[in-house]
Amino acid sequence: MIVMKFGGTSVQDAAAIDTAAEIVSGRVNRAPVVVVSAMAGVTNSLILTAKAAKERRADDALQEITELRRRHFSTARKLLDKTAEPRSGAYSLNSVELELESLFAELENLARSVATLGELTARSHDAIVSFGERLSSVIVAAAFRSRGIPAELVDSRRFIITDDHFSRAAPDLPEIIRRVSEVLLPILNSSSVPIAQALLVQLRTA
Repeated sequence: MIVMKFGGTSVQDAAAIDTAAEIVSGRVNRAPVVVVSAMAGVTNSLILTAKAAKERRADDALQEITELRRRHFSTARKLLDKTAEPRSGAYSLNSVELELESLFAELENLARSVATLGELTARSHDAIVSFGERLSSVIVAAAFRSRGIPAELVDSRRFIITDDHFSRAAPDLPEIIRRVSEVLLPILNSSSVPIAQALLVQLRTA
């Protein structure tokens, strides 16, 4: 097994994701686990979104989100062929657009809540910032699958467990090891390639 981490510039647009797919394709026989960051610049935009919401500038926060929506949808449409039939409907362009829209609706609701209260907790800040990786991983998994890589999207929050010190959380390594065995190993044993997010903000869930 190898872990392949792709940072923001490596998934910043359709061309970069295509290159990442080529790299992973040549290493599928080594059982890669792919970890992706947010697209370049997205985390900064989400931080601005959180700041605007905290200052009750809801329109500014929503404008940041609108620009992020445009960028992610544009990238997905460049990478995925509307007429292609992927191995699983879960990775079709239509399903990807639905998943992206669901994530953006969740992000908008969170930003509106923060703006209404005028209060941004560390937990809310972490939640807003985490959308970058959640969005990019949806697109990357679908793009990889459409290029013949047996990719499977997996939520890092299923196995990255920390304490509840938001924005400076410490990982619970024994629990992470246990959950990696439960979550990732079955995917690898099925010869699929897990696509996970570079998240370290999850509150302990068990």
